[in-house]
Amino acid sequence: MRSISTATALAVRHQYFRKSVSPVVTTTMSYYAGRKQRLELQVYYDGQWYSSTEYFALSKSGVSRVSLGAPGKAGIRARVRASYIDPTSGDRADYTTHSCWKYLYFTN
Repeated sequence: MRSISTATALAVRHQYFRKSVSPVVTTTMSYYAGRKQRLELQVYYDGQWYSSTEYFALSKSGVSRVSLGAPGKAGIRARVRASYIDPTSGDRADYTTHSCWKYLYFTN
């Protein structure tokens, strides 16, 4: 993801984006036919995280690129992570594993 800057807020490093920018999340993992990665997006609102998840196919090189869409509003705090979930990611070749959270903040 290409951000305009990074900063530490609430003891967590955030990537800052303009509210008109649509960040693209790129995930890379081992390719197997039919394998998908699960992308989890959470938005912080009124003191809690609200979650949405969706599965995305991998290319034959094991890469998945997902555009999050531009929120159009400043002040939005979000986080995103990719996961391989056994067996719902399409195969049983690996154990369930999650990436670390990447934190995003949208500004003017």
